[in-house]
Amino acid sequence: MSDIKKIRPLVGQVIKTVQETPDTWTLHLQTNDRAYLAGQFVSIDPHQFEELSEILAYVEHKKSRKELIRAYSMASAPHEETVSITIKPERYNAEHDDYPPILSPFLASGFMMGRTIKFLGYTGPYVLPINLEEQADQVLHLVAGSGAVPNFALLKDQLIGNKNPGVHHTLIDVNRTYEDIIYREELALLAQKYPKRFTLVHLLTREQRDGFVHGRPSLELIKSHVKDPSRVLAYACGSAITKWQRKKAESTGVPAAPRFIESIAEIMQALGIDKKRFKHESYG
Repeated sequence: MSDIKKIRPLVGQVIKTVQETPDTWTLHLQTNDRAYLAGQFVSIDPHQFEELSEILAYVEHKKSRKELIRAYSMASAPHEETVSITIKPERYNAEHDDYPPILSPFLASGFMMGRTIKFLGYTGPYVLPINLEEQADQVLHLVAGSGAVPNFALLKDQLIGNKNPGVHHTLIDVNRTYEDIIYREELALLAQKYPKRFTLVHLLTREQRDGFVHGRPSLELIKSHVKDPSRVLAYACGSAITKWQRKKAESTGVPAAPRFIESIAEIMQALGIDKKRFKHESYG
């Protein structure tokens, strides 16, 4: 693990594809280098795929700049035999998108089976501290939609790896419907296997279902699952206000509506959880 802090070019072959939800796929990559920490991400350059060459040329001509590489959180933990990334494709929105997304709709497919992917790995600060038991008695995982990806890796690393056994993990997972829940069966199995170390709470915002909480995360709900605010570390991943929304707010004078991360940050503050104990990652 001596190279664990060095970002390096890597190559992996997709040996398994799994459709997690109607629009979300996990790609399992076989690679010789798995020196990473749970919660980190890899970066993929779209220019390596011949199928995307023409649309890339067109978009780059219109933008007058090169298309950027894209980052994808890993769903796998270091003890697993493959490096896995879960992709929920971005969708074109004519209200604020000048161009369609290119890479994520291409990757999120069973057609990637057998393909070789070049990527940069591994990096990202969304990791648990080495001395976790000294800092916390509980890790509160707060995720929405595909925000579950890095937290799924953290949970597997800690629970299956039997790391920091004195720390309890609570996952509050927010989705629109039952069918939108990524890793639904795997999370249920973890909850069954590690009942003393893991509490699983599912929230559905657009569907009522027995055994599931209906609605969005509230102060009251989260407070009921926090034992001691001074001994909890909170890890949140989900949507946040985008650059486009901030620019629009500046031009119109109308504040952008809080999204998942902003709402969770307010709740953390209300609970008295120190900012240093609250780590978050966001997507647009």
